[in-house]
Amino acid sequence: MHKINCIMKKLRSYRLTSSLCAVLLMLVFASCKDDKEKSATHDPNKPITLTNFYPTNGGVATKLILNGDNFGSDAKNIKVFINDKPAAVISSIGNKIYAICPRKPGEGDENQIIDCKVKVKIGDQEVEYPEHFIYQIQTVVTTVCGIKDAPDDVVTGNLAQTTMPPVTYLTIDKDNNIIACLRNRNSYYNNNKVILVNEDEDASRLLIPDTGAPLNQPCMLDDGNTVYIPTDSNLDYWVMSSENLWSPIKQTLRPATGEQININFKHSFAMCTIDGYMYTRAKQNGVLYKFDPKTGLTMQVATGLMSESDAYMAFSQKNPSKLYLAYTNSHCIYTYDVLTKKHELFAGIVNNSGYLDGIGSYAMFNQPRQLILDEDDNLYIADTENHVIRKVTPQGQVSTVIGQAGVAGYQDGDPEVALFDRPHGVCINKEGIIYIGDYENQCIRRLAIE
Repeated sequence: MHKINCIMKKLRSYRLTSSLCAVLLMLVFASCKDDKEKSATHDPNKPITLTNFYPTNGGVATKLILNGDNFGSDAKNIKVFINDKPAAVISSIGNKIYAICPRKPGEGDENQIIDCKVKVKIGDQEVEYPEHFIYQIQTVVTTVCGIKDAPDDVVTGNLAQTTMPPVTYLTIDKDNNIIACLRNRNSYYNNNKVILVNEDEDASRLLIPDTGAPLNQPCMLDDGNTVYIPTDSNLDYWVMSSENLWSPIKQTLRPATGEQININFKHSFAMCTIDGYMYTRAKQNGVLYKFDPKTGLTMQVATGLMSESDAYMAFSQKNPSKLYLAYTNSHCIYTYDVLTKKHELFAGIVNNSGYLDGIGSYAMFNQPRQLILDEDDNLYIADTENHVIRKVTPQGQVSTVIGQAGVAGYQDGDPEVALFDRPHGVCINKEGIIYIGDYENQCIRRLAIE
């Protein structure tokens, strides 16, 4: 019992200082690049030696430094396992490996702790550290970057110095680059921006210094390289690709042959894998449109989808004809099937704001905005005016993941203490980490949830 209490104490300390530890780890790793150049190439005729690793406890996506010798510098040749589950290897300098702890490498005990072996494999050699890694199954939010009440000017560089105006909507690419849309509170059509943030590289940079009209929920293509971002008004949108070094291109939706399009506000893009079209919706008349991402040619799909409400959309991964729509001003979630054309209430009460966990129409929202789906088709939604992040299962069961309903604030930590202030955006990476655009707190938050 004493050992368990000590472990729990360490883990609580870890959660409070995880952001600082991450920065220190990267600084230590960077400072050692020239320490052992002679060890930068792996010698298969010599044994791999292991000394220690840090930290010795943590959770999903904990940044790990593994010390030893004869690792080599080619990260592609190095495999790290936490309880036989592969960890992402970011880099190596011969005597140090920088890796990321995978999600839930085993089943936890009654205290939600997993005792983990740590192994390194290079070629035919596989060795194990004598010390174990203590993994805590947890739900915890931390801050990636941004400072509340900072001036609205963007400051980029390392994440500790990064500041920005209010953060709205997010997406993430295959390399864990977060693309964040920023809103200028003082002038609707001026100085709205797009920023790129990468946790692994401890860096941020400005992609678009002034987009004109503010931007809404972006959509990353399945290739994980190309993002489409709708402007709040008219027919314009932006396209950027990592293959073109994120150089922004402004495009305009155009009517396909025989079509007429009338769009005043479009709040999101969503890609349909069935027909290869990008979907969007006009606020003023509730018309659902789709357009060819290559040409911008646009055609009407359906009419009468909750006109006069903002709408944020995402397609189901397991049922790709099902489109989820969060109707912000109507405080509810609908589905629309692009094959059957059925438009049905999924969760919430139409035109009734409030806060209530429950199933289907027994639940309540208060201005839900960006929504995403995980690999199990669970929805995660930024419930803006409730100041919380909600989860909706495929069966329509609504629960609160983190945040205190009706309480605006800024606090990192577990579900008992964490606070948000009007969160707008959410995105999810391949490890299941959720990033949150915390609007009034002017920051990007990171939610590890298991």
